[in-house]
Amino acid sequence: MADLEAKLLYSDTAGYCSSSDEDSMKVDKVDSTLQRCYNEGTATKQLVPRNHSNTGPKGVLEDYKIRKAQLKEEESKRYEEIIARAKMCTLSGESENCNLEDIRRKRLLEMKDRLYALRKIDELTDKEQFLNYIESSQDRWVLIHIYDDDNEGCMTLNKVFNTLAVRHPTFKLGKVLPSTIGLSSQFKMQALPTLQVYRNELLVGNFIRITDQLGENFTADQLIHFLSENDIELELSKYPVYEGDYYGDEDTQR
Repeated sequence: MADLEAKLLYSDTAGYCSSSDEDSMKVDKVDSTLQRCYNEGTATKQLVPRNHSNTGPKGVLEDYKIRKAQLKEEESKRYEEIIARAKMCTLSGESENCNLEDIRRKRLLEMKDRLYALRKIDELTDKEQFLNYIESSQDRWVLIHIYDDDNEGCMTLNKVFNTLAVRHPTFKLGKVLPSTIGLSSQFKMQALPTLQVYRNELLVGNFIRITDQLGENFTADQLIHFLSENDIELELSKYPVYEGDYYGDEDTQR
């Protein structure tokens, strides 16, 4: 049986027959072939580089152990990477949550400031109301914006008024359309935005097309500084500053 197995594995089976003589010859041939293969295998084994995988049972077992160790090491590294990424994600998530909370809080303050400012800025709808607004404000600063909705400079001054309403609640802030107080369309085209400043019924500042001095985009602080340069000191230190100031005045820095 062993001889037959050897024949099937190693010999050239072409011309094979079942006679005993030929079987003996074939066995001799197989033995010779096995010896030659063994010798060649031994010689080849000596030339195999160290990192070459062994194909024998011991070699296969050794390769399996090596590969298993490599897989374990790779798995350990992957686990460490997952832990590291999880920590990063956790920290990042906490940071993002904090940022989102800050943004939400800021938006709520802005909404609160907007509602507050809308209540504090008076829209004057007729000439009599305009005059009463000035006369009924003893010992208070009255700032009136003569405006038009389509004028970019007027949009800026409206935003500045929003900021002033929040920061300085004792100011009286009003706005009026030029047609309401009998001003011409030419005034509307050439003189806006106009800022009037009153104190004890007296007009202490009348700034026609104030954007000529401040530009189309200016801040509440820049306006206050401009008024100070024109000898209008608003005595800001006397007035409390509201926590959510600077709404609608994005360029203003604390």
